[in-house]
Amino acid sequence: MAKMIIDGNEFVVEKMARMSRTAIQQITMAGAHAAEERMKANTEARRHVRNGDMVGSIGNNGYREFYGGGATDVYPLGEDQKGVRNATKAYVINYGKGRRPETKRKKRNRTGDHFITGDEKNTEAAVRQAMQAESDRLSEEYDKE
Repeated sequence: MAKMIIDGNEFVVEKMARMSRTAIQQITMAGAHAAEERMKANTEARRHVRNGDMVGSIGNNGYREFYGGGATDVYPLGEDQKGVRNATKAYVINYGKGRRPETKRKKRNRTGDHFITGDEKNTEAAVRQAMQAESDRLSEEYDKE
């Protein structure tokens, strides 16, 4: 997923040092929200919506803090009405069911359509843009103080 790396500029490093843990969490969650919206749009554009359970469950799994930053993952959470994990359905649609050994039966295309992994560059760009916008907004707030 997207990372924000600061290198060299002392002014920027000083500004980031003044930011609190909640500011870093806000920046991370802004990126997660952008990733959620992108994944929902991709799911609907590829017509992977039957009753809306999977697309409605796309979200982040919660913020995790570690030394020097934080992270969250975005994927379909929970289960559908039948008890099937939404993440499993998305994985199978994205990557496919695998290939069977050659049999005498008719061959079927079992590869996935990569509706998640096929759009990584655009998703990463949207996440970076959202994180940068949130960082700029928070930076302006800190400058006012």
